[in-house]
Amino acid sequence: MSNRSVLPMLHPADLGLALDFSRAGIMLVDADSRIVYANQTCSRMFGHADGFSVDESVDAWEMWPPQLFPSLRNDAALHGELQQLLRDAGQWQGRVLARRHNGEVFGACLSLYALKDEQNGPNYFFAIFYDDGDASETLSGSGCCGARRTEIPVQGSARQLLLHRLAQALTQNELVLYYQPKVNMRTGKVVGAEALLRWQHPESGLLPPGDFLPQAEHDDLIVDIGNWVIREALAQIAIWKRQHLNVAVSVNIAARHLQRTDFVDTLKQLLAAEPEARPEQLEIEILESAALENTGHVQQVMDACRELGVSFSLDDFGTGYSSLAYLRAIPAEVLKIDRSFVNDILDDSDDMILVEGVMGLAKAFRRVVVAEGVETAEHGLMLMRLGCDIAQGFGIARPMPAAAFPTWATQYQPDPLWSMWADVPWEMEDFPLLVARYDQISWVKRVLETLEGEELRLSQWELVDHHKCRFGHWYYNQGKSRYSELPAFAELEETHIQIHRLGMEIVHLQAEGRQAEARTLAEALMETRGKVLNLLDELQRSVALDPFSHHDLRAKPSRDGGEALPQPLYAKHAPAPRKNRRPAILVVDDTPTNIELLAGALSSDYTVKFATSGARALELLEKSEKPDLILLDIMMPGMDGYEVCHRLKENPATRAIPVIFITAKSEVADQARGFSLGAVDYILKPFQLPLVIARVRNQINLKLRTDLLEAQASIDALTGIANRRRFDEVLRSEWKRATRNAMPISLLMFDVDLFKAYNDNYGHGAGDECLRRLGDALQHAELRPGDFVARYGGEEFALILPSCHATGARAIAERIRVIVESLELPHAYSQCAPVVTVSVGCATQKPALGGDVSALFLAADQALYRAKQEGRNRVNSVLL
Repeated sequence: MSNRSVLPMLHPADLGLALDFSRAGIMLVDADSRIVYANQTCSRMFGHADGFSVDESVDAWEMWPPQLFPSLRNDAALHGELQQLLRDAGQWQGRVLARRHNGEVFGACLSLYALKDEQNGPNYFFAIFYDDGDASETLSGSGCCGARRTEIPVQGSARQLLLHRLAQALTQNELVLYYQPKVNMRTGKVVGAEALLRWQHPESGLLPPGDFLPQAEHDDLIVDIGNWVIREALAQIAIWKRQHLNVAVSVNIAARHLQRTDFVDTLKQLLAAEPEARPEQLEIEILESAALENTGHVQQVMDACRELGVSFSLDDFGTGYSSLAYLRAIPAEVLKIDRSFVNDILDDSDDMILVEGVMGLAKAFRRVVVAEGVETAEHGLMLMRLGCDIAQGFGIARPMPAAAFPTWATQYQPDPLWSMWADVPWEMEDFPLLVARYDQISWVKRVLETLEGEELRLSQWELVDHHKCRFGHWYYNQGKSRYSELPAFAELEETHIQIHRLGMEIVHLQAEGRQAEARTLAEALMETRGKVLNLLDELQRSVALDPFSHHDLRAKPSRDGGEALPQPLYAKHAPAPRKNRRPAILVVDDTPTNIELLAGALSSDYTVKFATSGARALELLEKSEKPDLILLDIMMPGMDGYEVCHRLKENPATRAIPVIFITAKSEVADQARGFSLGAVDYILKPFQLPLVIARVRNQINLKLRTDLLEAQASIDALTGIANRRRFDEVLRSEWKRATRNAMPISLLMFDVDLFKAYNDNYGHGAGDECLRRLGDALQHAELRPGDFVARYGGEEFALILPSCHATGARAIAERIRVIVESLELPHAYSQCAPVVTVSVGCATQKPALGGDVSALFLAADQALYRAKQEGRNRVNSVLL
């Protein structure tokens, strides 16, 4: 029936009682565990004085309280179901409902059903009982619904029944963990897994956590379950490690568990019990709401866990109380974007803006972002474009048993679309091309849904007019202006039109009831869709392989010539993508004609963006990648160009961007004022385009050379990593940040063991190559976002670890030592190993507690000296 649901909740066979139908009773219990109806048998069980006095000859259905579920009293189907339950009661066995004070069972629930009336409020529970003896215990009662209401003991409520059964499941090994992979979409690496709880119920099969965990969240049973999950996850990490699979595993911990005063001590015991599982491989996921219940306590717990090496992530970020103050207060290393936002980023611009905002916050607070709910390659591609590379979801892999994970990880290949575009500096204007597959698949899916009796989720125009669907909007507008000269693009039109013809005919046949004919056409529709997708693949490969040629592929191999088409970037023989981006120019002018003229003249060589007001220009510069040059009008409504330039030069983030004024203000005083504000040039209106192009080219070339020189001034020429000058700047900056945020900072100093002997015996050329190999290894060491590695001088290197506690810093130091040793660079003249090794000094300090940056550096340097004294090829650490 539409207004109620009757769902079996418990149907176990635990007691093995010999049942007598005459002792069967029925009872209705409300959501607060109060009896609101009971028949005569139940009255005997719980005592006549406070039970219901009901004549056994009266039909149980007629005794249903009329104030409850009025719409159900005339429900003949439900009436029949209940009567059938009573007739079959003698065949059932059930769970304990209530006990005497001494614990002896006197009432057994044979079966429990949930009743929900959508018109009249909360859930009620319908139970069938068996009376196995004298019920002398009397329960207190009060009036309800025109009849007496009896309070049922808490341990007898439906929730407690489920908790009791769940506790049994925990002790009887019915709970299992499934693992959903997390991958880096850009690199194609499996970077971790989330442990997800399942209940392998003996009768109901594999149950998801939503079916049973919510009832346990406010009971101490959730603590036992949480500890079991951590224990199992650590054991699995150790098993995978023995199988040469090293991945981090995240576990979900409930608020009640996290708030326990013994949480950290218990975690220490669990970690000690699995020494093969490194603490750095365990990540604890908590909800925003859990972190906010007692922020001070949560901070202390997180700090203590991070001292152990365990990290934290905020699950379902964006659905709760996300704020700048909150991010600063809760020191979680990872933010997980909720799937509800990820699912709609291709269709809802608000969700895309929200995800982009989360990425901005994460970058500002040096957090890693993981996206949940990636269902398609296009979802992943948009996330990569927004700066989120790590993701999980059904589009990557469904949760799987632990035994299946290693094979899956070994065989995993990222989606070709991700590989194709991973290193291509593409523009946002190309994104509709990338999601065209999604649009086409979605359109066909909605047509085929009508064959299953569902309503058509397309408008009439989207169905009949191939110009009006989302794919058509792109194809006949932006697509045609950008890709019309490409062979694959031209071939798309006819197949797209054919898609619409077939779709219209299928919908027409289905409406007339000619399903067999409609299903036959559906096969042709799927075949035509396949042709469209293949052509889109060709088009995307062409653009990906030549991102800056304006798609002029006339001299390249084409289908008509019979030669091989361009291969995707993930093919071994594919040419390396061009990583240099086009210089970008921001035009700020309130006159559309001027913008059009400048864009037309400059867009062939530069990426041109525009703003029609000073305020909008400043807003764009805050949110997006900075341009290489700004062309700025002076006379604009609101904020004039002088004020805009003044603000640009006051902001350290935009100070270095050259500004050219383009204006009709021709007085010498106006020009002098512009130059005094920091402009590099001044062009008068009406402007001559050849002059504008020449001056723009000069300033762009100067800017690019300046950027290159600045980069070279901060980069070590031999190793390609940051140099001593840049290291000093970053260390001072991170020290100030750690002071503001009351967070620790760690510093690693390490150098090559016995490098002089290496140089003396292998030659300085070999020594340089050794340092280059070390620099390359450090750049690919998969450090945390925000970690900063530099060559300090000679054979000595440094690594700054912001917001890193002592245990985590030591673990990273040990990983660096192992990475260098695993390079297996021969060193026959070393006294500690036959290969090149490093000694590492590690120091950790909380600036908010006092001290200065020089003390941190000195402590790390002294720790390095002790590591060498102790025999080299080792880590020595100190906590200040």
